[in-house]
Amino acid sequence: MIRTPRILVLILVSAAISQLWARQAGTRKAPGTPPSADVGLLLGLYFPKNVTWNMLQNAGGDEKWVPEISLQPHGTYLTFWISRRSGSMTIKPIVGLLVPRKDGFWRIGSRMVQSAPADDDNFDEYFWAAPAGQKTPPELPKTDAEINGMSTRLITYAGPEYISYLSHRQGGAGNWEYQFTYVSPLDHLTKKLSIAQVLGAQAGANYKKLAKSLDHMNDDLTETQDRDPCNCCTGDENEWGVIHVHDRWEAYARFHPGTSSSCFQGWQDSVLQTSLPQSLWSGGRSSQPWDASRKQVESALKADNESAQHLFLSPRQDVAVALTTNGVVVFDVRNRTQFSVLKKDAFTAPCIPVSEQWSTGKFVATWNAEMQKQKAAVIPQEENR
Repeated sequence: MIRTPRILVLILVSAAISQLWARQAGTRKAPGTPPSADVGLLLGLYFPKNVTWNMLQNAGGDEKWVPEISLQPHGTYLTFWISRRSGSMTIKPIVGLLVPRKDGFWRIGSRMVQSAPADDDNFDEYFWAAPAGQKTPPELPKTDAEINGMSTRLITYAGPEYISYLSHRQGGAGNWEYQFTYVSPLDHLTKKLSIAQVLGAQAGANYKKLAKSLDHMNDDLTETQDRDPCNCCTGDENEWGVIHVHDRWEAYARFHPGTSSSCFQGWQDSVLQTSLPQSLWSGGRSSQPWDASRKQVESALKADNESAQHLFLSPRQDVAVALTTNGVVVFDVRNRTQFSVLKKDAFTAPCIPVSEQWSTGKFVATWNAEMQKQKAAVIPQEENR
């Protein structure tokens, strides 16, 4: 029997271990790196016609974009299914606007209704909501004799229980033009809900304090002073909305000067200082200023300044989805500051985020199975708009 020297055995074992480590190096994660968790996002986007990104950038201010008043379609709602399952990334644009509910996924849409056939002077845009498996949208009246004036609407937020929308209306004795904002329950889309009904009693109380501080219609005047009929501001607890601004969903109230029809053509929006409940959206909240997040996105993409328009964080803040002037980008996020690109879906058509609903863990596979049944969408192209 030939004995192998001990020193040679140690060398052979050491070499074998080194080779094993080398083979595993490509798949081994760095120490302290958590495993990639399954995560999915339903991101609702609205693609308006005949707009530029510059026209959409003042979402948080008074000049929120609304469609022109017309019977013609003013844009397209799409839903992007973005998922990471077992490390594999998927981005699928889907026709229409989808939201998850307790009884399954629902589709939300709109349809123009006239006061009478071929009446181009009196029409309104009606919303509808129905289970995604329903082959056709629910029946809406083709005509409605109560419509007086012309109106188009834009959904700015859609979720499992509510939608928020802007209404652009023209009518009245002076054919005045107005813009209003409302929130309605998904099960009763013609009903308008107050701030307190959705955000709670404290938010309702905060609104009343804000409204009182802005109301100069009832200021004490001396006998020699005339009251300005367009003094600011009158408010209504039912006139408020939800909109996405950079990296957060924001609730705001709309106030109008005066009470006359001519005065009501103007408005000013005030942000409501309240946290939106997780029932409205299920994403993570960024702890840093928007400018810092925007620079992280643009640095990872080597993109132009201010090309990042909106950012959405997963509940664990380990995945970020950015809406940029060049499309949708998915990032892996480490330590909340290190952004690395996972997948892109490139397009240049300007769009508005209207829905953000996340799924995690075992629910991602369930959502993915449902999304594969949905019709894939063609993203509108800027040059064809």
